[in-house]
Amino acid sequence: MTDRSGATPARRFEHPGLEDEDVLESGDATPDPDGTREQLAYAIHDGLTQILTASVLELEALARRAEIRPEEATQSLHKAVAELRRALDEVRVVLASLTPQEPSRAESIEDLLRSVLERWRLPATWSVEGDLAEIPASVLETASSVIREGVANAAKHADAGEVAVRVQASGRAVEVSVEDHGRGFETSDRCRVEGHLGLDMLRRRVADAHGTLDVRSAPGKGTRVVARLPVTDKE
Repeated sequence: MTDRSGATPARRFEHPGLEDEDVLESGDATPDPDGTREQLAYAIHDGLTQILTASVLELEALARRAEIRPEEATQSLHKAVAELRRALDEVRVVLASLTPQEPSRAESIEDLLRSVLERWRLPATWSVEGDLAEIPASVLETASSVIREGVANAAKHADAGEVAVRVQASGRAVEVSVEDHGRGFETSDRCRVEGHLGLDMLRRRVADAHGTLDVRSAPGKGTRVVARLPVTDKE
């Protein structure tokens, strides 16, 4: 078994008033028999939308700091520009996905954790337990979506001092947990808000992988998201 862990320092920035980046008009009920539209929605939400949201937060923070701390504002501007360039790269990835190509191995979980936590500037601890080398790419991609969504929600909504991410792999399953001790929410209401697709999309994606997603939260009690993904075959 191979265990890896890490932490990111507390480098928070304020982002009041920003709504979910995943609020979309849901009136289009065009049939999607082969799942193409849903796969594109996953790709856009996991990549482009979250990068653009992080950039908006960075630019909002920049606007508030520009006159007070010019040097910090300049650094933030360079970071926002870099994130927007990444968004352009994500657009190219989505467009390329429309053309048949050889499947590629998912980004390593460790690299994903570092990039996601850096993107959201969220203080965090993380650990990866077990051997991911033999886990099918499709399972790792779903695990990556859980990490992205859990960390993004903690950064945007939880007002948490820290987030903890744990990935535990065995020969039969991969379990991913993302936990914060922020303000929490009413799960019965939050998961059914019309137009807010983040958690709903994540539930569908985990279900597509024959897994389960458990979201536990309450006002003032923080939030814990746990996905259990079975390993059914090797790709």
